[in-house]
Amino acid sequence: MFQQLDELELTMIEQPLAHDDLVDHATLQANIATPICLDESISSVRRAEQAIALRSCRYINVKPGRVGGLTNAVRIHDICRAAGIPCWVGGMLESATGAAHCTALAMLDNFTYPADIFPSTRFYREDLSDPPLELHIEPGRPPSIVALEQLPEPVPERLRERTMQQAII
Repeated sequence: MFQQLDELELTMIEQPLAHDDLVDHATLQANIATPICLDESISSVRRAEQAIALRSCRYINVKPGRVGGLTNAVRIHDICRAAGIPCWVGGMLESATGAAHCTALAMLDNFTYPADIFPSTRFYREDLSDPPLELHIEPGRPPSIVALEQLPEPVPERLRERTMQQAII
């Protein structure tokens, strides 16, 4: 079936097999022309290193929230760049603060595929952060995130209103 999909000349196939199976992804990638993009498989820097060593993919979707934050996301970007594997940033329903970090990450040179980042208003009635990220739509062009003059910051009152439990350590 995957070899038949090669005829469609797709940009990539994202995570076609089990999330924890780098070996079968490597076998599949060796037998098809269409690039595989790993997403859920990449949960850490080490998993990215293993996927690259096994040749499990030719793209990686980096989600900062899944890989342990921005430091690890940048490290994965660097490892992929050195291996010639382009990346793209995937969103995980972040607030404006998280989406702004993802947007900044997507500006690094090896993030070559359009990012999967959306304004938080798409998911939340009221964001926990201000200012919100907004989508800019210009006729004849793909939508883009509006450039921010100020980075979004959590609004303490909104956080307090929605806090279910708190601990001071």
